[in-house]
Amino acid sequence: MEKDTTRSLSKKLQSIKDDKEAELFIKEHSNAGSLHSFLNGLMAEKDITIPTLIERSGISRNYIYNILSGERTNPSRDKVIAICIGLGASFSQTNKALELVKQSALYPRDERDARIAIAINQCVQNVTEVNIMLEKNSLKPLDV
Repeated sequence: MEKDTTRSLSKKLQSIKDDKEAELFIKEHSNAGSLHSFLNGLMAEKDITIPTLIERSGISRNYIYNILSGERTNPSRDKVIAICIGLGASFSQTNKALELVKQSALYPRDERDARIAIAINQCVQNVTEVNIMLEKNSLKPLDV
């Protein structure tokens, strides 16, 4: 699901006339939400287990459980990216997860972010592989 532009959302918003339409619009396009709900939804959608996520992301078991339960609400940017890679999240889903924790989106003009985004687009689902690629290009690996 790709993100609508602000202009297209504004046009949709101008045409809303009743409460039912308004609630649907807000639910669909609001930035509100929690990281743990979003990640648990992705896990269910992609049918990924917690042990698989732990293995792919390289993040400790306790840390993953704390994020997925909502006990830890402010993980680092690299940890969010690593979890998204482990989940096989898309570029837009990864940016959504980063947005939920008020971290900057993957930035196309930053070489490290661009290489991470390309790995995501290539469906690389293992942080170790991404880190090897980053190190080969003399870039800082994801801190997991």
